[in-house]
Amino acid sequence: MRFGSLRHWTLGLMGGSTLLAAACSLVSTPPSPNHQAILQRAAPAQLAQLDFGRQATFARCIPPACPIRTPKTLALETPDPSIKRTDAPIPTEPAPPAVPLAPALKKEVSRTLTLRFGLGSAKLSPAARTELKGTLPDLKSARRITIIGRTDNTGPLAFNDSLALARAMAVRDHLLKTHPRLTPALTIKAQGGCCFVAPNDTQAGRTQNRRVEVVFQMNDGLPP
Repeated sequence: MRFGSLRHWTLGLMGGSTLLAAACSLVSTPPSPNHQAILQRAAPAQLAQLDFGRQATFARCIPPACPIRTPKTLALETPDPSIKRTDAPIPTEPAPPAVPLAPALKKEVSRTLTLRFGLGSAKLSPAARTELKGTLPDLKSARRITIIGRTDNTGPLAFNDSLALARAMAVRDHLLKTHPRLTPALTIKAQGGCCFVAPNDTQAGRTQNRRVEVVFQMNDGLPP
């Protein structure tokens, strides 16, 4: 008897709870005034880009939930003080090899001695021998010695040519007698009716033309 009463009491309690829940679900709670004001002040929905490039997509959003643009800045690179900077050397072209300069040729110095002869004579006078003796320094340094015989214009040309040659040979023989080693350096030239140094219309001019020129050719400062 007690067990049946307890069962009926339990079923009645469950049924009452069910009716109460159904009644609560039928009652609607009106929205609060603050919630309506927030909805009225909210901005309209916007279309926002969610990515970039070919992967860009678009979606509707309501601020402030929409993405906003922000300025982009690049971080400044702070040099590492522990790293020492070394500038690479600039390659330079190698200097061309120095070309040795050829030794400068020394000037060839020429000195001339003039010996006078008598009319129609090829004999050396004592004065001419003395002058030849005084040419000893030139004889030692000369590389070439040229002996040139001359005459005036008196007489036939053929005779004058022979006389000019005889005068040159007289000087050569005297030099070889006193300095035999001069043979390789000696050269003879002779011409009668040529190369006058003075007019032949006076005695003084003809005396100057009857001569032998001894030309000493040498390199300055060099031995023969």
